[in-house]
Amino acid sequence: MFSTMILVILIFCNLVIAFTTSLAAKPHKQVIIENTFPTDRLNDPQVVLFRKSYRKRQFQLAGILSLLDLILLIPMKESIFMLLFFILLYFSIGASYLLQLRYIRKGHQLIVDNHWQLAEQPIRVDTKLVVEKNRKLVPIWYFVPAFGCLFIFTFILQTSSLQRMAWFLLVIGLLLLCLFVLIWRTISHLPVRALTDDSHVNRLYNDLTKFYWSAYMILSSLAIVLIIYLPLLTMTTNTNFFVVLTILEFLLILLFCALTLWWLLRLRKKQDQVLAQSNSFRYAGDDYYWRYGMYLNPEDSRLMIPDRIGMNITINLGKPLGKIFLALLPILLIGAMLVTVIPLYTLDYHPDPLTYEMSKKQLILDGPLTQQQKITYDQIKEVQLIDQIPQNIIKINGLETADYALGNFKLNGKSTSLLVDYQSKPILKIVTEDRDYYYTNTDSAETKILFKNLQAQ
Repeated sequence: MFSTMILVILIFCNLVIAFTTSLAAKPHKQVIIENTFPTDRLNDPQVVLFRKSYRKRQFQLAGILSLLDLILLIPMKESIFMLLFFILLYFSIGASYLLQLRYIRKGHQLIVDNHWQLAEQPIRVDTKLVVEKNRKLVPIWYFVPAFGCLFIFTFILQTSSLQRMAWFLLVIGLLLLCLFVLIWRTISHLPVRALTDDSHVNRLYNDLTKFYWSAYMILSSLAIVLIIYLPLLTMTTNTNFFVVLTILEFLLILLFCALTLWWLLRLRKKQDQVLAQSNSFRYAGDDYYWRYGMYLNPEDSRLMIPDRIGMNITINLGKPLGKIFLALLPILLIGAMLVTVIPLYTLDYHPDPLTYEMSKKQLILDGPLTQQQKITYDQIKEVQLIDQIPQNIIKINGLETADYALGNFKLNGKSTSLLVDYQSKPILKIVTEDRDYYYTNTDSAETKILFKNLQAQ
């Protein structure tokens, strides 16, 4: 079941990558796959064939990669499985990008071969537009509901059995909301350019962009708070509400993804409709700075700029902060892979990954990348050996796969810690007043020895 779910996620990612990258084949501001074409050549047979070929190749690539992903159905260790998952995911992203680069070159060559180069025009400054550039920007105080929900949820968790997580999540939530506010501020400071000689068209285009992007930041901030906290609220409610909140969480994530795509595609469509009202498009020679599919212009003072598809904001990699971001990106991607794979690799191949230590006063349970669990003997009310973990246990944080469970969980409203290898039986259950503990050693004989030693305390 776990491998099938991961496979579905990977295939879905391939299709999303193919769909989003293929949007570059649809003309926007006369740009097709990072190349600016003359207005009267956008529907030229060669250009139409070029556009169709790019879309076709992206989806063909997604299909080939999805077939390659079927390798995950082969039985294997979970550490190898997750390593393959990340490799296949990153390979999909890289292959799509390389295909895009190839078509950027082909588009440029098509323009050169047909002598369709546009004359670069000086930047036109509309002073009135500059002064009124933020007239449709959604005000910053619209972030208040997101901050309000964050503090309300923190209060709810603080009055429940999840006090320790409440403050940690409050800090994480505040950092995320501050990030959205920072992006909102970046949007408000984005300089405006006159894309045409028609001031009315330029104003409409700018107003659309500022409104849609600022509104998206505000709505996203509220959605993120709900997505973070709804799973935790299931821990504080009775069983009747658990299923309802779980379904709401799943629907909220799907709705957020769908609305994001719909909102940005709607913006792009409206932008194209506005630009179609004028034939005086001004080419500023930007193709040179987008020749790698990313914006690289050290002379441009802007750090963040609109992308050429019309749906996002990108970073100017020609600036020092842009270079830092470019350097951090592979580090973050590799880091995410290592944080996931290393604990599983340790569990799969270490001779004794789940350990215990008995001192004079306490028992210490430990596992890879997991907080040590220290239990004094006078806290223990009962110990027993069981064959399986109860089915209604809920993960709060940690690692849970088909073979392993490590971290903090919730069972019938009681805090529970698991350091369990499901392939090793029996499972030792330790009951205390505030928390239950489940533990297995890779060697089942060691688990039984620990059980007897605890009974003797």
